[in-house]
Amino acid sequence: DKLCEKNLSKVIASACKEFSEYLNTYQQKIVMKREVLADKGIWTKKKKYILNVWNKEGVQYSHPKLKIMGIEVVRSSTPAVCRSKLKDAIKIIMNSTESELVDFIANFKKEFKKLSVEDVAFPRTANNVSEFLVDGKIKKGTPIHIRGSLDYNRLIVERKLDRKYQRIFDGNKIKFCHLKEPNIVHSHVIAFPDILPKELELHSEVDYDKQFEMSFVRPLETILSVIGWKTKKVATLNELFCDE
Repeated sequence: DKLCEKNLSKVIASACKEFSEYLNTYQQKIVMKREVLADKGIWTKKKKYILNVWNKEGVQYSHPKLKIMGIEVVRSSTPAVCRSKLKDAIKIIMNSTESELVDFIANFKKEFKKLSVEDVAFPRTANNVSEFLVDGKIKKGTPIHIRGSLDYNRLIVERKLDRKYQRIFDGNKIKFCHLKEPNIVHSHVIAFPDILPKELELHSEVDYDKQFEMSFVRPLETILSVIGWKTKKVATLNELFCDE
């Protein structure tokens, strides 16, 4: 921090001034200031990175804080239960080992499979629902959450539950999840407004493995592919020969 303040900042300021004079600008506009000091960083693409920050603009931290820029690992469309776990996983990536991360993922998967359908489902907004239904059939290329909404509406009506449960309309906040195939409703996805009605008999059909893969593992793989880490333990040749 002292080095940046006393030495580097002066050199950079001098260079900016020299550049301004060289271009004969009316007013010097280029000013650079040090933001953070970090001991580790991961760049997935230009302007997409994670930093393990110890000092921000002169404020020193007793424990490092994450600075995530441009990497949409934790999105609002991710189940809430996964958002906090993704942040914990990133902290492990920045401050611990691949082995600890693999154990963390395996343990969270066990917890994930015990959660309710509502907890593991993806949150979305159902926009333009009616536009994707033509002559009682779902149009090709319909977004997955809209397809799930239309299937939900169909099932609610078919099973005469529309007086007990509200159908999904344009602009409604919904949740959706993947289903195992084949299943009793002939669909790979189902959406619902607040809760998945037990009368639809779909709780046992929810594909928890795919939900976990899509909501937790895939966002992590964006980072792990850059540093060569895996989400599962991979047997080495030595281990294979020892097993034999």
